[in-house]
Amino acid sequence: MTSKLLILYTGGTIGMVQTDDGLAPSSGLQARIHDTLGESLDDLPEFDLIELNPLIDSSNITPSNWSQIYDALQQHWHEYAGFIVLHGTDTLAYTAGALSFMLGTCNKNVIITGSQIPLGMGRSDANSNLESAMALAVEPSFGMVSVLFHHTLMQGSRVTKFSSHDFSAFQSFNAEPLAKLSIHKQFAGTALNPSALQAPAKRHYEFDNNGVGILVLHPGMSDYAYEGFLKDPECRAVIIQTYGAGNIADQNTGFVDFLSKMQQAQKPVINVTQCAHSGTAQGAYASGSLLCKLGILDGKDITLEAAFAKLHWLLAQSYSYEQIQQQWPQALIDEMTSSEA
Repeated sequence: MTSKLLILYTGGTIGMVQTDDGLAPSSGLQARIHDTLGESLDDLPEFDLIELNPLIDSSNITPSNWSQIYDALQQHWHEYAGFIVLHGTDTLAYTAGALSFMLGTCNKNVIITGSQIPLGMGRSDANSNLESAMALAVEPSFGMVSVLFHHTLMQGSRVTKFSSHDFSAFQSFNAEPLAKLSIHKQFAGTALNPSALQAPAKRHYEFDNNGVGILVLHPGMSDYAYEGFLKDPECRAVIIQTYGAGNIADQNTGFVDFLSKMQQAQKPVINVTQCAHSGTAQGAYASGSLLCKLGILDGKDITLEAAFAKLHWLLAQSYSYEQIQQQWPQALIDEMTSSEA
């Protein structure tokens, strides 16, 4: 089997160049990698690089682009020992979550990385992130899509961007890192059975960009903040970001009525906390118990990004309301802590 890697450049800061309008994605990244990393590449695996056409600033990423990235990986799956996806940081966690569900317990590493400063610019973190990702991509498969940032390898379904300026821009608040890179590689290992690893099933996903809505609860929330989700036929499911352990303003009768009508309309609603660490404890408080009675699905300690990706993935498989109600509580790729843990 080849030991060569495939690097897929989607766009994002790591490959941007300065233009009159500011930083923008630019083609020709392979040459810039060779120019910048130079002799360091002698100690790293050989690689090929392909670029999405057109390149995308990650703030413009839509669920449809997830399919484009997935299709590119599938097309070359049997040709390479591992894969690196270079992605802008703004929506990297969403793409990492989506690819995690699409690829499942994959038998090759797919590592997503990027940078806060473009490759080749002063003080750039791109060199370190790219070199580390290349070194880890040829290790035995971690069995899941992962994210490499600032010397830390994390589960793709568990990361969130928490800083717009720190080099350690991503954190996995509710799951331990897969590996830490210092002088030595420190692997935490995974609970996956190596015999379960396999090439992802070949299929094409059609995502509905308008299918999933997100509602952030806030004090004094007005009816107009949420009524559109119920009335719009394109909205098929909603994530509500609740307070603390998963609580709502249960005295807001308009909102409670909205949640009830969402169930009647067979539009699933997921309860995800606004807190970065830990998760919901739906039912611990009376206001949260009401959500259980209404049939609202418990997000536990899933991130917003992974919840958004999971819902889109379930809908892309044409699952019915009842099927989503049954599938959601299962931790399919360790995206949330199971009840048995």
